Amino acid sequence: MRTVIAGGGVLTPRGLERLHVAVEGGHVAELLDPAAPLRADRTIDASGLLVLPGAIDPHVHFDVPGDDVATDFAHGTRCAAAGGVTFVVEHPFTDPLVTTAERYADKAVAAARGAVVDFGLWGGLAAGSIGEIAGQAALGAGGFKAYMASNDMDWPPADEATLREGFAAVAAVGGLALVHAEDRATVDAATAEIRASGRTDALAAADARPAVAETIAVRLVLELAAETGARVHLLHLSTPEAVSLVLAARARGLDVSYELTAHHLLLDRDDLARVGALATCAPPLRDRSARERLWEVVLAGEGDMVVTDHCPYDVADKLAGERSPLDRPHGVQSLQEYLPLLFDAAVGRRGMGVPELVALTAAGPARRLGLYPRKGAIALGSDADLVLLDPGAEWVLDPARQLSESQWSPYAGRELRGAVVTTIARGETVFADGEVRAAPGRGRFTPLARGAAA
Repeated sequence: MRTVIAGGGVLTPRGLERLHVAVEGGHVAELLDPAAPLRADRTIDASGLLVLPGAIDPHVHFDVPGDDVATDFAHGTRCAAAGGVTFVVEHPFTDPLVTTAERYADKAVAAARGAVVDFGLWGGLAAGSIGEIAGQAALGAGGFKAYMASNDMDWPPADEATLREGFAAVAAVGGLALVHAEDRATVDAATAEIRASGRTDALAAADARPAVAETIAVRLVLELAAETGARVHLLHLSTPEAVSLVLAARARGLDVSYELTAHHLLLDRDDLARVGALATCAPPLRDRSARERLWEVVLAGEGDMVVTDHCPYDVADKLAGERSPLDRPHGVQSLQEYLPLLFDAAVGRRGMGVPELVALTAAGPARRLGLYPRKGAIALGSDADLVLLDPGAEWVLDPARQLSESQWSPYAGRELRGAVVTTIARGETVFADGEVRAAPGRGRFTPLARGAAA
């Protein structure tokens, strides 16, 4: 079967070009001049549309409701397909926690039964299971998650000794050490103080996780990376100070990358005060000045990738009235709307070029994951992972359209320009005309390799 996506503005590694994209066997077979004779079994008209590499989101959580991995992946990857995301990497907070090679292997099999798009899985870095890192790496983990702060997921917080030992083990297998960097002592002390005060306002959840907790933790992570030789990836940084520390370390030769989330670029403390529980996340939303400084970094071309940190909690759990703001689940769900949200904010409102946006949503993640140019690019031989986006489509974000098991969003009512029309994954149309067209089980587990240096 030869499919040709015809007449669109195609983003190749050379830039934005008017081309036809011929797809055969799930791969990009040819990039054709629009004047060339059209030979196709099926033609998709992309006139007026952008044809972009499918987005890659290396930070998603599909462990809600957590009853069955296959079902959770079916829900999560359907949202991905509808949002132009053709590859995801899921974190290891499944029940049971993925801290052993046996659990990793079981999860990969179960997730493949539900997945609509291709996926990878991160492994775990936690006290008591450092010896399992090599086994997880052999199965395709590629990176290993450490969580430094206290949390509501029963994940053992990593202290300095655990990080040092874990980083050395990760370095030995050539993997990435992924770190949720918030200093435990700082967060615990601030949380205790706010709990004692009896505060019930939404900002209490943010004040319990002060910005200094992030910078303290990032400094330690960078020191240990230099000591052990580990390749490090800092998860969901929320402060410009932490980003500056990472960029300075990279200038000194450390192999360290970082990610920003869409919500830390699109929302701030004012939104948390207005929206409340649905915008509660960790690390928390910062003030508008910090958010603008993060945008300055991104617009200067110094961002590595922008992710969702998708957390599809049941809305009842997020809104539970009897809970203190300190006890609400931390996380934002946005996988289905992530690409249009970023396109509208970055390209439409801040003047970012489309190639620069795709560097953050596809090429950058693919390189760090060791998948480029198989994924993250429209090039000869690449997987035909494509998203057709209408840059002029105007719409209002309505959570009722979400494919999640529970529909909610801190962005509800936001007016956007730019919409996903069609998503193609390995040459198969998985989303079109407002509907997911692929069945659970078509997505493949993809082992992660050693990626490019930061």
